[in-house]
Amino acid sequence: MISSKQLISENNEKRKLLNKKNEKYYDDMLVYIRLKAKSSEQQSEEILMELLNHLIEGQRDEKTAEAIFGDDPKGYADELIGELPKEKLINRFPFFSYLLVYLMSIFLMIRGIALLISGFFKHVDTSVFIIKSTLVTVYWLLAIALLIWFILHLVEKSLFTKKGSNWRDGLKAGLAGALSFGLGIVLLSLIPNFGPSFTFGWLPSLISGALLWLICFWAKKKFNII
Repeated sequence: MISSKQLISENNEKRKLLNKKNEKYYDDMLVYIRLKAKSSEQQSEEILMELLNHLIEGQRDEKTAEAIFGDDPKGYADELIGELPKEKLINRFPFFSYLLVYLMSIFLMIRGIALLISGFFKHVDTSVFIIKSTLVTVYWLLAIALLIWFILHLVEKSLFTKKGSNWRDGLKAGLAGALSFGLGIVLLSLIPNFGPSFTFGWLPSLISGALLWLICFWAKKKFNII
């Protein structure tokens, strides 16, 4: 059986055979199905490949995407999504675990580099207060999740429209990101240092972040997580 990664690669190549109008129609359906489908990636990519092959065959007979699939691509995509078997949430656990560890690795590496650079100019307190760090970490995880959801919502709204508003969506996403970052900085400054703590310097932070990143890289290749 062809893997989902191979299907995606083949899909990217075959889409080059579509004319501009059919490509726009299909691309919107592709993005919508990938965003909305709650089935496995394998099942979603298989149905997308079937649609693409059908569209390419119809295009050879000078048929448009509207003539093949109808003039309501969103409704047609919803029907297809409804027919796909739902994937259990527990099957997505490896993906969410991977994402969480990956974000932690990036944070730890950035923290290590920031502490190293700051240390050249002033004394840096490398103490980590467990309660404060936990609260701030929870905030950032929620903020990132909401920001990703908001961006995907903007992408979904831009589909199946004749005229896009990419600059407006980009501005909204930028403002949402800036607001999340600003609130995080305010939260960090308002919460006092209290409770148990331990010293965690730039080198341990950088090394642990790099190790977590390598684990993510290995897991992605080994288990084909995403």
